[in-house]
Amino acid sequence: MKTNRDYVFPKVCLALLACLWAVTAKAEATINFGDDQSVTLGLGLRTSYDSNNTSGQPNGQAFNVDNLRLYSNWQFSKEFKATFNTEYDSYTNGVNLLDAFMQYEPLKTFNVWLGRMLPAADRADMEGPFYITSWNYPGVSSVYKEQYLDGRDQGVTFWGVVANSRLTYALGAYQGMGKNSGNTNQYNGGGGSSDLMYTARLNYNFWDTNVDPAYFASASYFGTHDVLALGLAGMSQQNGTLNTVANASYTAYNVDFLMEKKVLDGGAVTLSGAAYKVDTQNTLDNYCTTVNAAFPGGCWGGPTYQGRSYIGTVAFLFPKQIGYGKFQPYFQHQDFQPDGFDTGAGVGQTFRTQQNEYGVNYVIKGYDAKLTVAYTQTLMAGSAPINSFIIGSQFQF
Repeated sequence: MKTNRDYVFPKVCLALLACLWAVTAKAEATINFGDDQSVTLGLGLRTSYDSNNTSGQPNGQAFNVDNLRLYSNWQFSKEFKATFNTEYDSYTNGVNLLDAFMQYEPLKTFNVWLGRMLPAADRADMEGPFYITSWNYPGVSSVYKEQYLDGRDQGVTFWGVVANSRLTYALGAYQGMGKNSGNTNQYNGGGGSSDLMYTARLNYNFWDTNVDPAYFASASYFGTHDVLALGLAGMSQQNGTLNTVANASYTAYNVDFLMEKKVLDGGAVTLSGAAYKVDTQNTLDNYCTTVNAAFPGGCWGGPTYQGRSYIGTVAFLFPKQIGYGKFQPYFQHQDFQPDGFDTGAGVGQTFRTQQNEYGVNYVIKGYDAKLTVAYTQTLMAGSAPINSFIIGSQFQF
């Protein structure tokens, strides 16, 4: 009589054969293990060439692996799932953990995610580098704290979609930034912090609904939806502003919107924008800058600047397909204005920074296949402009 153990090897072989078949049938592989049990594997890759020029300095040229991600989504039942993603870090030439969280999803209106993930924040954070219109992530204006690689942190998020699928909410509690104990024991992801960071986001879709998964977002829908969305987000942590002398609370909030309208039978016009405010209680956040040299890796995201920032983007997708895809020219403007006390050349201080990006996307298959040519100009008060020419490619499988 055969036991359950006798069936393990044949099941593994069948699963591997199913995986190989799925990879050859389509790029994304889904392996089914039984009723409502499966794993889906995928890959995301962004590569680029850029040429940078600063007045009075020689050009800098580089070929980059901007992002390389391996995705995996695991389903154990209809209600219980898990996500595990990794990202290649070209700076260290290593692979880092990106996402690792459990998912309890009993209802469309109420779900719980627990682990390491992207906290609810502004629309730009919810889009990430793979779902933005511009090539460069809008880091000049998007000023929410980053604790780990690409804005992740460890905590819990409660989210759902209500009001006839128009309102998406996400509420979370995370470790945030802080010190474990003593002045030289900077929290680095292992010991937690004395005060949790709380996050919240609301997004209301006035036109089409069910256009994005969970509480995430996209910067364009390439003529597949009419979208008018308004979002509000906030993040707060007591003692979240780090200073070698004393700590202060950290608060940030923003309002963002996106409008995309289908036009000319296959085209689309896109307008989006956001305004931000960051408050550090008039306290210079310089702990990461002054201490991090002795404790590398102790601070993710660097210091936090108090001030206001703005971003605006306009794009147009031409309806006619030329070759493999459609052209989408765009323009994006960002402006960060630090408050007076945080403006200067001191440790942990910054200057007003503006960035313009002019680009054209060649959209082959939405966010799964597109090429980009872009020119950016970054202006920091008191410094020479930095000009950059970029050729980028993005593919997801």
